[in-house]
Amino acid sequence: MRGRGFENQGMTSTHPTVGGNIVVGVDGSPSSEHAVMWAAEEAQLQHRGLTLVHVQQQVSANELAWLAKAGISPGQVNAENERKSEGILERARSLTADLHPGVPIESVLGYGDARQQLLEMSTAAMVVVGTRGHGPVTRLLLGSVSGALVRHAQVPVVVVRPGPQSGRGILIAADGSEESLHLVEHAYREASLHQLPLTVVHCLWDGLMPQIRWETLSDDDPAGAEARLRIAESVAGMGEKFPDVSMSVKVTRGAIDACLVDLSAQYDLLVIGRPERPLLLRLTLSSLTTPVAENAHSPVLVVP
Repeated sequence: MRGRGFENQGMTSTHPTVGGNIVVGVDGSPSSEHAVMWAAEEAQLQHRGLTLVHVQQQVSANELAWLAKAGISPGQVNAENERKSEGILERARSLTADLHPGVPIESVLGYGDARQQLLEMSTAAMVVVGTRGHGPVTRLLLGSVSGALVRHAQVPVVVVRPGPQSGRGILIAADGSEESLHLVEHAYREASLHQLPLTVVHCLWDGLMPQIRWETLSDDDPAGAEARLRIAESVAGMGEKFPDVSMSVKVTRGAIDACLVDLSAQYDLLVIGRPERPLLLRLTLSSLTTPVAENAHSPVLVVP
């Protein structure tokens, strides 16, 4: 992988820096452009550089042999692929520069497996990728690149979906445990950066609710009142650290994955965790991360 055209006050670099940057995968599709726009705004708000990464697939030996029979040399193929890749990166760079001219931009062209290339960027502050929408085709695509990042990346990953911002703010799923505070802090920071309110949702699992996906607990429900108090106490310190963030608590009962997917349609960003847990808990809790990221209506930030 090599760097192209790092621009910051006239400086250039021939090697990718990546460390501390917001990294965004670029493939030239409309969904990729949405991801670039989201990542550029995030880079500006966090006062970081932006690294645009396009990974060019290598032409197989069989494909080269077939092209050679048609009179097309490997050099021609490689040159054409190079031009296309450069064009994709240049369009993304221009889009970013037009929207956020103060953000330093680095373009990186890689070769091979996009999943592996992006997973190797462990020094990035965040990795951002786009997805085309919902449905079985999208799930297949997500399983290829975005899904690999959601499941295995060592840095926060954002899966961006096209769509207007709701203005409702940031939604986070938390249980009031000490383990969840790292995740909660990420959500508070995003809410502060974007000047949006934060909603903390805690879903009480109930295996005796086969008729409905989930429901919101009323204020006079004892279980709901107890959960609200636990959440409020657990995040009290965050209010002092981020005094500009307006926070509210929502308690629901039912299937947490369905709850988060449905509620995500009302918010600008859903924040979920991918915590390290013992095997049994990992199978029941962390396994929710990928299905929620696949089906959510809003951009999803997955925090490892």
